[in-house]
Amino acid sequence: MKKYLLYYFTTVLCFVFVLSCATTALLITVKRPAEVNLKDYKQLAIGDIVDASGRVTSHTNDVGDGLASTLFSSGFFQVLDREHLNTIMKEHKLNFSGLVDENTAAQLGELVGAAVLVFGRLQTDKYEEEDITKGDPWKDKNGGYHQSYYRKGKYRLILSIKLIDIQTGRIIAIKDLPAEYSAQTKADNKLPPDIDKDALYTACLKNVLNQFLRLVAPYDVQVKANFETDKMLPEIDKAITQFKIGEWDVGLSLLEQATQKTGLEQKTYAKTYYNLGLAQMYGGNPEIAIENFKKAMSINPSSKRYQDSIVEAKAEKDKMDKLKEQID
Repeated sequence: MKKYLLYYFTTVLCFVFVLSCATTALLITVKRPAEVNLKDYKQLAIGDIVDASGRVTSHTNDVGDGLASTLFSSGFFQVLDREHLNTIMKEHKLNFSGLVDENTAAQLGELVGAAVLVFGRLQTDKYEEEDITKGDPWKDKNGGYHQSYYRKGKYRLILSIKLIDIQTGRIIAIKDLPAEYSAQTKADNKLPPDIDKDALYTACLKNVLNQFLRLVAPYDVQVKANFETDKMLPEIDKAITQFKIGEWDVGLSLLEQATQKTGLEQKTYAKTYYNLGLAQMYGGNPEIAIENFKKAMSINPSSKRYQDSIVEAKAEKDKMDKLKEQID
Protein backbone atom coordinates (compact mmCIF):
# COMPACT_ATOMS: atom_id res chain seq x y z
CA MET A 1 0.00 0.00 0.00
CA LYS A 2 1.45 3.34 -1.03
CA LYS A 3 2.48 5.72 1.69
CA TYR A 4 -0.12 8.35 0.81
CA LEU A 5 -2.87 5.78 1.20
CA LEU A 6 -2.04 5.59 4.88
CA TYR A 7 -3.44 9.11 5.08
CA TYR A 8 -6.56 8.14 3.19
CA PHE A 9 -7.39 5.06 5.22
CA THR A 10 -6.46 5.73 8.83
CA THR A 11 -7.97 2.97 10.94
CA VAL A 12 -11.11 1.02 11.60
CA LEU A 13 -12.45 2.46 14.81
CA CYS A 14 -15.85 1.18 15.52
CA PHE A 15 -18.22 -1.69 15.81
CA VAL A 16 -20.02 -4.30 13.75
CA PHE A 17 -23.71 -5.04 13.90
CA VAL A 18 -26.01 -7.26 11.87
CA LEU A 19 -28.82 -5.65 9.90
CA SER A 20 -32.11 -7.29 9.00
CA CYS A 21 -31.26 -7.23 5.27
CA ALA A 22 -28.35 -9.71 5.66
CA THR A 23 -25.61 -7.12 5.75
CA THR A 24 -22.98 -6.34 8.33
CA ALA A 25 -22.18 -2.66 8.79
CA LEU A 26 -18.69 -1.49 9.67
CA LEU A 27 -17.78 2.09 10.55
CA ILE A 28 -14.51 3.11 8.96
CA THR A 29 -12.50 6.30 9.43
CA VAL A 30 -11.23 7.86 6.20
CA LYS A 31 -9.53 11.16 5.46
CA ARG A 32 -11.20 13.72 3.23
CA PRO A 33 -9.59 16.56 1.23
CA ALA A 34 -9.90 20.16 2.37
CA GLU A 35 -12.40 22.31 0.52
CA VAL A 36 -9.64 24.76 -0.47
CA ASN A 37 -6.35 23.39 -1.74
CA LEU A 38 -3.57 25.20 0.15
CA LYS A 39 -0.78 22.80 -0.83
CA ASP A 40 1.43 25.69 -1.94
CA TYR A 41 1.28 27.30 1.49
CA LYS A 42 2.96 25.99 4.61
CA GLN A 43 2.37 29.05 6.80
CA LEU A 44 -0.90 30.54 7.99
CA ALA A 45 -1.58 33.49 10.23
CA ILE A 46 -4.74 34.78 11.85
CA GLY A 47 -5.46 38.39 10.92
CA ASP A 48 -8.16 40.67 12.28
CA ILE A 49 -11.32 39.01 13.62
CA VAL A 50 -14.06 41.58 14.23
CA ASP A 51 -17.80 41.68 14.81
CA ALA A 52 -20.43 42.98 12.38
CA SER A 53 -19.62 46.56 13.42
CA GLY A 54 -15.89 46.13 12.97
CA ARG A 55 -15.14 45.95 16.69
CA VAL A 56 -12.96 43.54 18.64
CA THR A 57 -14.92 41.77 21.41
CA SER A 58 -14.43 38.87 23.77
CA HIS A 59 -16.20 36.63 21.28
CA THR A 60 -14.05 37.76 18.34
CA ASN A 61 -11.02 37.03 20.51
CA ASP A 62 -12.45 33.57 21.20
CA VAL A 63 -12.75 33.01 17.48
CA GLY A 64 -9.23 34.24 16.76
CA ASP A 65 -7.71 32.04 19.46
CA GLY A 66 -9.83 29.09 18.32
CA LEU A 67 -8.76 29.46 14.69
CA ALA A 68 -5.08 29.56 15.68
CA SER A 69 -5.47 26.52 17.95
CA THR A 70 -7.37 24.61 15.26
CA LEU A 71 -4.66 25.31 12.68
CA PHE A 72 -1.91 24.27 15.06
CA SER A 73 -3.69 21.05 16.04
CA SER A 74 -4.21 20.05 12.41
CA GLY A 75 -0.45 19.57 11.98
CA PHE A 76 -0.63 20.68 8.34
CA PHE A 77 0.57 24.24 8.76
CA GLN A 78 3.07 26.36 10.59
CA VAL A 79 1.02 28.94 12.47
CA LEU A 80 2.68 32.35 12.41
CA ASP A 81 2.77 34.01 15.81
CA ARG A 82 0.44 37.00 15.82
CA GLU A 83 2.57 39.09 18.17
CA HIS A 84 5.70 38.46 16.13
CA LEU A 85 3.83 39.33 12.93
CA ASN A 86 2.51 42.51 14.52
CA THR A 87 6.05 43.52 15.48
CA ILE A 88 7.25 43.04 11.90
CA MET A 89 4.34 45.03 10.54
CA LYS A 90 4.85 47.92 12.94
CA GLU A 91 8.53 48.08 12.12
CA HIS A 92 7.67 48.38 8.44
CA LYS A 93 4.62 50.59 9.02
CA LEU A 94 2.17 47.98 7.72
CA ASN A 95 -1.24 46.95 9.03
CA PHE A 96 -3.53 44.00 8.50
CA SER A 97 -6.17 46.00 6.72
CA GLY A 98 -3.61 47.04 4.13
CA LEU A 99 -2.95 43.45 3.11
CA VAL A 100 -5.74 43.54 0.57
CA ASP A 101 -3.59 46.01 -1.33
CA GLU A 102 -1.11 44.25 -3.64
CA ASN A 103 1.85 46.49 -2.88
CA THR A 104 1.41 46.35 0.90
CA ALA A 105 0.88 42.59 0.87
CA ALA A 106 3.94 42.05 -1.28
CA GLN A 107 6.08 43.98 1.20
CA LEU A 108 5.03 41.69 4.03
CA GLY A 109 5.34 38.65 1.77
CA GLU A 110 8.99 39.47 1.19
CA LEU A 111 9.53 39.39 4.95
CA VAL A 112 7.71 36.16 5.89
CA GLY A 113 7.52 34.20 2.60
CA ALA A 114 4.55 32.35 1.12
CA ALA A 115 1.69 32.35 3.61
CA VAL A 116 -2.05 32.73 3.97
CA LEU A 117 -3.69 35.30 6.19
CA VAL A 118 -7.08 34.47 7.65
CA PHE A 119 -9.52 37.30 8.27
CA GLY A 120 -12.90 36.90 9.89
CA ARG A 121 -16.06 38.86 10.67
CA LEU A 122 -18.73 37.64 13.06
CA GLN A 123 -21.69 38.66 10.94
CA THR A 124 -24.12 37.13 13.43
CA ASP A 125 -23.52 36.58 17.14
CA LYS A 126 -26.93 36.40 18.70
CA TYR A 127 -28.92 34.66 21.40
CA GLU A 128 -32.71 34.72 21.15
CA GLU A 129 -35.27 33.45 23.61
CA GLU A 130 -38.96 32.94 23.01
CA ASP A 131 -41.64 34.02 25.43
CA ILE A 132 -42.36 31.43 28.10
CA THR A 133 -45.18 29.17 26.96
CA LYS A 134 -47.66 26.97 28.80
CA GLY A 135 -48.65 23.43 27.99
CA ASP A 136 -52.10 21.97 28.46
CA PRO A 137 -53.07 21.63 32.14
CA TRP A 138 -53.17 18.09 33.49
CA LYS A 139 -53.91 16.14 36.65
CA ASP A 140 -51.83 13.51 38.35
CA LYS A 141 -53.29 10.24 39.67
CA ASN A 142 -54.13 11.93 42.96
CA GLY A 143 -56.15 14.63 41.25
CA GLY A 144 -53.49 17.29 41.71
CA TYR A 145 -53.50 20.12 39.15
CA HIS A 146 -50.39 20.75 37.08
CA GLN A 147 -49.40 23.42 34.62
CA SER A 148 -46.18 22.95 32.62
CA TYR A 149 -44.11 25.96 31.54
CA TYR A 150 -41.47 25.96 28.80
CA ARG A 151 -38.54 28.20 28.01
CA LYS A 152 -36.85 27.96 24.58
CA GLY A 153 -33.62 29.63 23.48
CA LYS A 154 -31.44 29.63 20.38
CA TYR A 155 -27.87 30.80 19.75
CA ARG A 156 -26.68 31.61 16.25
CA LEU A 157 -23.18 32.36 14.96
CA ILE A 158 -22.15 33.16 11.40
CA LEU A 159 -18.44 33.71 10.79
CA SER A 160 -17.42 35.10 7.41
CA ILE A 161 -13.92 33.90 6.56
CA LYS A 162 -11.55 35.39 4.01
CA LEU A 163 -8.26 33.73 3.01
CA ILE A 164 -5.66 36.02 1.41
CA ASP A 165 -2.30 35.28 -0.20
CA ILE A 166 0.15 37.32 1.83
CA GLN A 167 2.50 37.94 -1.12
CA THR A 168 -0.01 39.02 -3.73
CA GLY A 169 -3.01 40.22 -1.78
CA ARG A 170 -5.10 37.80 -3.87
CA ILE A 171 -8.26 36.51 -2.23
CA ILE A 172 -8.03 32.71 -2.19
CA ALA A 173 -11.43 31.96 -0.71
CA ILE A 174 -14.42 33.57 1.00
CA LYS A 175 -16.98 31.55 2.89
CA ASP A 176 -19.65 31.92 5.58
CA LEU A 177 -19.49 29.38 8.40
CA PRO A 178 -22.88 29.20 10.16
CA ALA A 179 -23.84 27.39 13.36
CA GLU A 180 -27.06 27.26 15.37
CA TYR A 181 -28.00 25.43 18.56
CA SER A 182 -31.21 25.42 20.60
CA ALA A 183 -32.20 24.32 24.09
CA GLN A 184 -35.35 24.08 26.20
CA THR A 185 -36.10 23.98 29.90
CA LYS A 186 -39.35 22.92 31.57
CA ALA A 187 -40.97 23.18 35.00
CA ASP A 188 -44.34 22.32 36.53
CA ASN A 189 -46.34 25.02 38.32
CA LYS A 190 -43.44 27.49 38.22
CA LEU A 191 -41.21 29.32 35.84
CA PRO A 192 -38.65 27.08 34.11
CA PRO A 193 -34.94 27.53 34.87
CA ASP A 194 -32.74 29.74 32.73
CA ILE A 195 -31.16 28.28 29.62
CA ASP A 196 -27.38 27.95 29.63
CA LYS A 197 -26.72 30.28 26.71
CA ASP A 198 -22.95 30.06 27.29
CA ALA A 199 -23.13 26.34 26.53
CA LEU A 200 -25.03 27.08 23.33
CA TYR A 201 -22.44 29.69 22.35
CA THR A 202 -19.61 27.23 23.02
CA ALA A 203 -21.31 24.59 20.87
CA CYS A 204 -21.71 27.10 18.03
CA LEU A 205 -18.08 28.15 18.29
CA LYS A 206 -16.87 24.54 18.20
CA ASN A 207 -19.02 23.88 15.13
CA VAL A 208 -17.67 26.95 13.32
CA LEU A 209 -14.07 25.97 14.10
CA ASN A 210 -14.69 22.44 12.77
CA GLN A 211 -16.06 23.92 9.56
CA PHE A 212 -12.98 26.11 9.27
CA LEU A 213 -10.69 23.10 9.66
CA ARG A 214 -12.52 21.29 6.86
CA LEU A 215 -12.13 24.38 4.72
CA VAL A 216 -8.32 24.52 4.95
CA ALA A 217 -6.99 21.09 5.97
CA PRO A 218 -7.70 17.39 5.27
CA TYR A 219 -9.93 15.92 7.96
CA ASP A 220 -11.30 12.59 9.19
CA VAL A 221 -14.85 11.34 8.78
CA GLN A 222 -16.55 8.04 9.53
CA VAL A 223 -18.29 6.16 6.74
CA LYS A 224 -20.49 3.07 7.03
CA ALA A 225 -19.62 0.12 4.81
CA ASN A 226 -22.42 -2.46 4.49
CA PHE A 227 -20.88 -5.84 3.72
CA GLU A 228 -23.28 -8.46 2.36
CA THR A 229 -23.34 -11.61 4.50
CA ASP A 230 -24.01 -15.19 3.38
CA LYS A 231 -23.87 -18.51 5.23
CA MET A 232 -21.66 -19.82 2.40
CA LEU A 233 -19.14 -17.00 2.91
CA PRO A 234 -17.59 -17.27 6.40
CA GLU A 235 -14.67 -15.26 5.00
CA ILE A 236 -16.73 -12.09 5.34
CA ASP A 237 -17.01 -12.24 9.12
CA LYS A 238 -13.36 -13.21 9.39
CA ALA A 239 -12.34 -10.29 7.19
CA ILE A 240 -14.39 -7.81 9.22
CA THR A 241 -12.73 -9.08 12.39
CA GLN A 242 -9.36 -8.30 10.80
CA PHE A 243 -10.54 -4.84 9.75
CA LYS A 244 -11.61 -4.12 13.34
CA ILE A 245 -8.08 -4.70 14.62
CA GLY A 246 -6.47 -2.72 11.83
CA GLU A 247 -5.27 -5.67 9.74
CA TRP A 248 -6.61 -4.31 6.48
CA ASP A 249 -4.39 -6.34 4.13
CA VAL A 250 -5.28 -9.59 5.91
CA GLY A 251 -8.99 -8.80 5.58
CA LEU A 252 -8.58 -8.02 1.89
CA SER A 253 -6.82 -11.32 1.35
CA LEU A 254 -9.73 -13.20 2.91
CA LEU A 255 -12.22 -11.43 0.67
CA GLU A 256 -10.09 -12.19 -2.39
CA GLN A 257 -10.08 -15.87 -1.40
CA ALA A 258 -13.88 -15.81 -1.29
CA THR A 259 -14.02 -14.83 -4.98
CA GLN A 260 -12.07 -18.01 -5.86
CA LYS A 261 -14.50 -20.41 -4.20
CA THR A 262 -16.36 -22.91 -6.37
CA GLY A 263 -19.85 -24.39 -6.26
CA LEU A 264 -21.59 -21.21 -5.14
CA GLU A 265 -24.87 -19.78 -6.38
CA GLN A 266 -24.58 -16.85 -8.78
CA LYS A 267 -25.94 -14.30 -6.31
CA THR A 268 -23.40 -15.50 -3.76
CA TYR A 269 -20.60 -14.99 -6.28
CA ALA A 270 -21.89 -11.45 -6.81
CA LYS A 271 -21.57 -10.83 -3.08
CA THR A 272 -17.91 -11.88 -3.09
CA TYR A 273 -17.03 -9.26 -5.71
CA TYR A 274 -19.15 -6.58 -4.07
CA ASN A 275 -17.58 -7.14 -0.64
CA LEU A 276 -14.07 -7.12 -2.09
CA GLY A 277 -14.82 -3.92 -3.98
CA LEU A 278 -16.23 -2.29 -0.85
CA ALA A 279 -13.06 -3.00 1.11
CA GLN A 280 -10.88 -1.83 -1.78
CA MET A 281 -12.86 1.40 -2.16
CA TYR A 282 -12.30 2.46 1.45
CA GLY A 283 -8.82 0.94 1.53
CA GLY A 284 -7.55 3.39 -1.06
CA ASN A 285 -8.07 1.51 -4.35
CA PRO A 286 -11.35 2.84 -5.77
CA GLU A 287 -10.34 2.15 -9.38
CA ILE A 288 -9.92 -1.57 -8.68
CA ALA A 289 -13.10 -1.46 -6.59
CA ILE A 290 -15.06 -0.20 -9.62
CA GLU A 291 -14.02 -3.27 -11.62
CA ASN A 292 -15.21 -5.62 -8.88
CA PHE A 293 -18.48 -3.73 -8.48
CA LYS A 294 -19.02 -4.12 -12.22
CA LYS A 295 -18.40 -7.87 -11.92
CA ALA A 296 -20.98 -8.06 -9.14
CA MET A 297 -23.50 -6.12 -11.22
CA SER A 298 -22.88 -8.29 -14.30
CA ILE A 299 -23.83 -11.34 -12.22
CA ASN A 300 -26.80 -9.66 -10.51
CA PRO A 301 -27.78 -6.66 -12.68
CA SER A 302 -31.03 -6.05 -10.78
CA SER A 303 -29.19 -5.04 -7.56
CA LYS A 304 -29.48 -1.29 -6.99
CA ARG A 305 -26.79 -1.58 -4.31
CA TYR A 306 -24.27 -2.73 -6.91
CA GLN A 307 -25.27 0.05 -9.29
CA ASP A 308 -24.96 2.68 -6.56
CA SER A 309 -21.59 1.31 -5.46
CA ILE A 310 -20.06 2.09 -8.85
CA VAL A 311 -21.17 5.72 -8.62
CA GLU A 312 -19.89 5.90 -5.04
CA ALA A 313 -16.51 4.45 -5.98
CA LYS A 314 -16.07 7.07 -8.72
CA ALA A 315 -16.80 9.78 -6.17
CA GLU A 316 -14.31 8.21 -3.75
CA LYS A 317 -11.67 8.24 -6.48
CA ASP A 318 -12.19 11.96 -7.03
CA LYS A 319 -11.84 12.63 -3.31
CA MET A 320 -8.73 10.48 -3.04
CA ASP A 321 -7.11 12.24 -6.01
CA LYS A 322 -7.75 15.64 -4.41
CA LEU A 323 -6.44 14.40 -1.07
CA LYS A 324 -3.28 12.99 -2.63
CA GLU A 325 -2.61 16.30 -4.37
CA GLN A 326 -3.03 18.23 -1.11
CA ILE A 327 -0.88 15.87 0.96
CA ASP A 328 1.86 15.53 -1.66
